[in-house]
Amino acid sequence: MSDTTAGAPGAGNEASRTDCSEALLRVYEYLDGELGPDECAKIQAHLDECGPCLKEYDLDTTLKSLIKRSCDCEQAPEALRMTIMSRISMTVIQVDRG
Repeated sequence: MSDTTAGAPGAGNEASRTDCSEALLRVYEYLDGELGPDECAKIQAHLDECGPCLKEYDLDTTLKSLIKRSCDCEQAPEALRMTIMSRISMTVIQVDRG
């Protein structure tokens, strides 16, 4: 993996570059459509230029598809869903205060 898209054609200035660690950290947000247009474009540009990150993205896409196909007919118990939602809420509150 490259550290940045520095050698990529049209990579732009230093501020617009996305390094591998950021791309891989945000790949699930990218897959889930949770990034804004600018962030989405940065990740896509990085994936277009970085073969190792693209391989990881493809693996994550395949894994997500497999999980969906395998678990599509099952639903998590309500207690588990409530616990997860509660923890997500606590995490958001902690991040906002940080």
